[in-house]
Amino acid sequence: MSYRSLALIALLPLALTADPARAQQVAPQLPPDAAFGSEITVTATGVESEVADVPAATTVITREQMDDAQSASVADLLRRVPGVAVVQSGDVGSLTSLFTRGTNSNHTLVLLDGVRLSSPYFGGYDWSLPTTTALERVEVARGPFSALWGSDAVGGVINLIPERRRDGFGGRLLGEGGEDGWERYEATVGFASKAFDIQASGYHRANDGVLDNGDATGEQGLATAGFSWGKGSRIGVIYQDLRSEIGIPFVSPGSPTPNRRQDTDQQLIAVPLAWTLSRSWRLDVVASRLEREIDFSDPDDPWGYVYSTTFADTDQARLASHHTIGDHQVSWGGEWRADTVSDLGPFGPNLDEAETETVSAFAQESWQISPELRVLAGLRWDDTDSYGSTTTGRLQLGWRLTDTLELRGGWGEAFRAPGLGELYGPFGGNPDLEAETSESAEIGLVLAPVDGHTRWQLNVFTTEIDNLVEFDFVTMTNANVGRAEIKGAELVWEQGRLDEVRWYLQASYLDTEGDDGLPLLRRPEWSASWTLNGELGRRWSGDVTVRWVDSRDDVDPVTYERVTSPSVTTVDLAIAWKPWRSLAITGRALNILDEEYEEVAGYPAPGRRFYAGLRWDL
Repeated sequence: MSYRSLALIALLPLALTADPARAQQVAPQLPPDAAFGSEITVTATGVESEVADVPAATTVITREQMDDAQSASVADLLRRVPGVAVVQSGDVGSLTSLFTRGTNSNHTLVLLDGVRLSSPYFGGYDWSLPTTTALERVEVARGPFSALWGSDAVGGVINLIPERRRDGFGGRLLGEGGEDGWERYEATVGFASKAFDIQASGYHRANDGVLDNGDATGEQGLATAGFSWGKGSRIGVIYQDLRSEIGIPFVSPGSPTPNRRQDTDQQLIAVPLAWTLSRSWRLDVVASRLEREIDFSDPDDPWGYVYSTTFADTDQARLASHHTIGDHQVSWGGEWRADTVSDLGPFGPNLDEAETETVSAFAQESWQISPELRVLAGLRWDDTDSYGSTTTGRLQLGWRLTDTLELRGGWGEAFRAPGLGELYGPFGGNPDLEAETSESAEIGLVLAPVDGHTRWQLNVFTTEIDNLVEFDFVTMTNANVGRAEIKGAELVWEQGRLDEVRWYLQASYLDTEGDDGLPLLRRPEWSASWTLNGELGRRWSGDVTVRWVDSRDDVDPVTYERVTSPSVTTVDLAIAWKPWRSLAITGRALNILDEEYEEVAGYPAPGRRFYAGLRWDL
């Protein structure tokens, strides 16, 4: 029996117990000072919704939580999210991958305010790049979301929402220094009136690293501006210029590469339009262009691969029309995307402006059948000229059993389109590749007492992935020969209020199996974290996080044999003291226990480190 059948059978009793006659009644509401009712997400539904009202596994990292943790990297905060595993290849700034609910690193779609960032070359995203500077929040929606967002949303979607100025003049200055040559500078300034807003920010960070040629440097400029009118209408512009440079100290332990470097440049411009045509009709349109360039060099490479330059550009336009009709919220729209990749090396061009074009159409229905029952259903069609078309569906239900207890269930399909490098690259390229596809089902419980300051969540899920693209040594090309089965569970306990001390406890379990019958690499069976953060009186604030990661399988970088990386426990602490209202003296200590461990086999993670700085709110 398929997951589709199991999901529909499991969800049928929820629909049968609904009472349509009560549809006009008001659903139970959390108190206005609730910690969780005020968290907003657009990623899970495509429109602004309170997290408590969305029947999907969603986590929001707020600006306050970023400030309490003082972290420069978004990836460090994502380590605390249930179902998410982050692995960094050594020191700060090194290549960083992310696995959501056990799926591959190219199975999580990455967005900046709804604009796709995931690479069209081989897929995936380097999580060493984004920092917390000038972000309003980070939204993590776990589960299959291709029915709403298209390709790559197999394990989930992560949406980075930039800040924009809301009222008057303001900004922030930040400086921080620490061990191993760490330096971090950030500046944000903005102004907003009733009709106009503008904000600009920049950051610089640098780290010498503990190994020779292990340094990393990152810089970013991010600007938002907009003109508003009427009730909720706005046209804006987003511009991002992101650059990084890292040294690669070795290709495997014992094989140093003192001159191997990689530079990354990324420029994004997007024009979003939100147009409120009436009380029941809203139109969202965004057009964007993203240019990426990655330069690799190693003059000492013994095989003559001394340099390469990759250009990957994406042009995209998306339209979504949202309609409120009684207890129904209907959304429909379409997308157009064109990807172009060129890759040049010392032996000539590997790809010369390889192109693919995708046209999509989608529809979604959110129906509050009764005060107790919510249904979210979606359908999407994607047509790509490089491999054909894919249709994906999604169904999620939330049934409020009592004022404090909700039962949730869901089923969904997702896919990942093959990258242009997999299709047309000289080393294994196969233009006959098809999309990787998945089918998932989940069921969960949410317990939120009426005080609004506590929330428990339990999600149990299963996913089957077929047509995985792997290198076939028989044909010496990429082929759709892989498959994976994933089962898992997530338990979350949140306690507190947004303006006070709050804790967040999560535990995740994964049972993964590849087509070889072995667990998938770098995905721990068990993981957990506990975070306590918030205001500690008028002058103090802080964050302490204890994180435990179970042992996990990996590949030895020298022998290429499967090895087991041992479990590890790390403790991070951040504290801030405000001698004046607008000035904070900050300090943080990472890996306080000075644990020796490797998130990627052969690449030692940083040991104990101390940082101190100043933060001035204008």
